[in-house]
Amino acid sequence: MKSIPMNIDNLDNQMGFIRSDEAGKFMAFLVDKEYRGAINGSSEGTISIREIIEYVEKKTGTKAVIDKAGEDAPYNGEPEYSINTERARALGFQFSTLHDWIYGLIDEYIQMVK
Repeated sequence: MKSIPMNIDNLDNQMGFIRSDEAGKFMAFLVDKEYRGAINGSSEGTISIREIIEYVEKKTGTKAVIDKAGEDAPYNGEPEYSINTERARALGFQFSTLHDWIYGLIDEYIQMVK
């Protein structure tokens, strides 16, 4: 939005995210469960940096400046991934769908920058 060049090395890699409030609810949910071992928490679905950029471009009418000489993006070097939440679902926890909330969050950030 500010036309600052960005160096992004993984535009199309799919990534998973979780809302902070949902992460807290999930941890509280686990408190009284008889479970030992690793368990993942994540919203259902993934999104790419390209999808986020295209959404911001459409909402703001500004074009992102992608340039290898630009500032390195915070998710550079991150591999493509999704997070398996089967164990959490088996315990009875249902995570939200990423695409149901991510665009509202992006809208909030757009308003902060304007």
